[in-house]
Amino acid sequence: MSVVVIATGGTITSHFDGGEWLSISVRQLIDELGDGYSDVDVVDAAAGPSSNLNVDDMVAVAAHVSSAFDRGATGVVVVHGTDTMELTAYVTHLLDPAAGRGPVVFTGSMRVHSHPQPDGPQNLRDAIATARSWRRATSGVLVCMEGVLHTAPFVGKRSAASVDAFDSFPYEPVGRVLPSGNSIDGGGVPPRGLPVSALADEVPLISCYPGIDAAVIERAATGARGLVVEGFGDLNIPNAAWGPVHEAWQRGLLVVLASRVFTPTSRNEAMEFLGGVGAGGLTAQKARLLAMAALGSTADRDAAAALFRSHALPHHHGERSSG
Repeated sequence: MSVVVIATGGTITSHFDGGEWLSISVRQLIDELGDGYSDVDVVDAAAGPSSNLNVDDMVAVAAHVSSAFDRGATGVVVVHGTDTMELTAYVTHLLDPAAGRGPVVFTGSMRVHSHPQPDGPQNLRDAIATARSWRRATSGVLVCMEGVLHTAPFVGKRSAASVDAFDSFPYEPVGRVLPSGNSIDGGGVPPRGLPVSALADEVPLISCYPGIDAAVIERAATGARGLVVEGFGDLNIPNAAWGPVHEAWQRGLLVVLASRVFTPTSRNEAMEFLGGVGAGGLTAQKARLLAMAALGSTADRDAAAALFRSHALPHHHGERSSG
């Protein structure tokens, strides 16, 4: 066995035959690539739009990756819808099922299979080529779209209307796929944080908006072990949010402050007073997943906060960073 492709559905498998929408099997997609793929095995893990996946589904994908390596795979490709691809890739990165055993490459498409110029076939071809040849173990889980390789902590989907929808801003991609199918190294990669063993139950995510009422945050924090609050700029939140955030931290919740824009902040004086952990460059969605992982892998809030901070993204203020 060489490469295992785990199929979860998505736009890449969607086909309109003129009368109705069909779902094309990933095995058919691989067969359509031509010769040279007889060593590629396919595992059907789920089906449907990735916007329907929950965190348990994402953990299950990571388990499929681990199983593929246990059965002798030297590389794994995950075919996934693009809406939540970066999130399932990040969960897989956190759980680290590959553990240095081989590359894990997520891919999909922005255009359906029946589009006159589908992007899926080339993305799948590039992902398989990368799974066969990539040996840069420090890169962790990769996302391969439009011939560009991103590492899971950095990557984000920035457009719903372009085939060039993913980037790693403000970082550089970790590599590119050449027309020959060979992959070349690019930018740097994040250091590995403390190990993760499991994800805890749901952690609410509240996105602040002008005029938000304190009761919105208070309700979200009730009965929760953790809370992610998405604010503005360098982790600034409205005055109305200060009280409930401080109270949640004092009650022992893991409170994470994220921002709708990039900021690498993990600590500052305001958070020392208020109580909370900065998202450290992660988006609010990824910060929520990391908070669940921190709570699921540690015995108390302070240990969870330490684990969370260990996964902060490296960055130098005022410079475009390559990691």
